[in-house]
Amino acid sequence: MIKKLISILALIGLATTGSAMAGDTSGCGLGKVVLDGKSGMIMNLLASTTNGTFGSQTFGITSGTSGCSADNVLMKEKEKEVFVAVNFDNLSKDMAMGQGQTLSAFASLMGCSVGDFSRMTQAKYDVLTQGSEAALLENVKKEIAVDPKLAAACGLS
Repeated sequence: MIKKLISILALIGLATTGSAMAGDTSGCGLGKVVLDGKSGMIMNLLASTTNGTFGSQTFGITSGTSGCSADNVLMKEKEKEVFVAVNFDNLSKDMAMGQGQTLSAFASLMGCSVGDFSRMTQAKYDVLTQGSEAALLENVKKEIAVDPKLAAACGLS
């Protein structure tokens, strides 16, 4: 009985891992957003693992975000809010340092080039991080809007 259970679990594991290894099969979710454009078995596996770990694929399918449904402005805005809420501590640390994976992912969600965005968040860290998670997102948007170079880097000009 135990051998059968182990065999079944192994087959399930192989089936789910195998789907992550062939082509671009990572689906949608945070892993897809962060690793978009990167290919290969390792990248697909990493994207799939990220999606599963954070539950972002389920959220994306339900809400139409994270590459699950493009061109939905309201859903993309919600995705930014959820990203900041889930990653607030790591994002704050990365912003203070001016670099990091969470900050790079946030720059991508905001439609910005990482370099200019990272420099701004480090320089304006004290202003940006005053208040709640929702305030952080609004403060970042304000800083992008008032800086012509950053607005251009984020595709807003």
